[in-house]
Amino acid sequence: MSIFETLNETPVTNLDLTRFVTVSRDTSIADTVEAMTDQGESCACVLDGDALVGIFTQRDALRVVGRPSAWSRPISDEMTPLVKTIDAQQTVADGLAIMTDWWVRSVPVLEAGKLVGNLSFYTIMRLIAEGVRSRATDDKGIRLGFSLMDFTGFSLSAPVTVRPDDTVDVAVHQMRARAIGSVLVVDERESLIGLVTEYDALTRLGCRVEDLSTVTIADVMTPDPVAVTARSPLADAIVSMAEKGYSHVPILGETGRPVGVASFRDLATYFETMLAALAP
Repeated sequence: MSIFETLNETPVTNLDLTRFVTVSRDTSIADTVEAMTDQGESCACVLDGDALVGIFTQRDALRVVGRPSAWSRPISDEMTPLVKTIDAQQTVADGLAIMTDWWVRSVPVLEAGKLVGNLSFYTIMRLIAEGVRSRATDDKGIRLGFSLMDFTGFSLSAPVTVRPDDTVDVAVHQMRARAIGSVLVVDERESLIGLVTEYDALTRLGCRVEDLSTVTIADVMTPDPVAVTARSPLADAIVSMAEKGYSHVPILGETGRPVGVASFRDLATYFETMLAALAP
């Protein structure tokens, strides 16, 4: 079975749907962030009784990092309401379409109107990476799409860079202002030495650091992140993201300096285009 047949025919309930925590709508923002950090999850589903009323993700958490005046408020004040959901019997391809159409990385899964799980982009990326590794198809179009196409003709997000001795408020401001999920850390030669993501902000700052100007980038960054060159096949980025649980992979030019960032959303949009092209 090809990768795209797998996406189109696999019900979401066949995948790991456990990547989330649940909180009530009255739970404080600080307690919600602590629960997400303790369990290593990037998504909290907010319930009113048994009913799903919202979702709070690491992107939402970025709004409250370094803002202690918000931490005691109920999570209902900062959650994203009117959540887009998926039925348990829909396919992984349906979930991928929701992620690209709605610009989300988590889709709550409902069965008979009740929350039964969360479809995470990490889970979808792992499924795709397994297909890429296995080379389980002889379909020429899929081989070209994953193994031969590189990033030289890919539409990449421009890199936003900071220095390790900058303070964390600089990185958080850049991610908030540009609505991006990561910034690259470079040295004086503009060589990549680290990565700061929304997840880093959630887990390493959370609702614990009141003044972001007192913490340096070096204190919270992921050092020596996995990166691929612009001439690397898309397959290399997919496998790297799945293995490390990354949502972003830096792309390096011929000089070894970053020229862009490939996000899950970039690759998901590409997958959707491929699905449409290969549809009967």
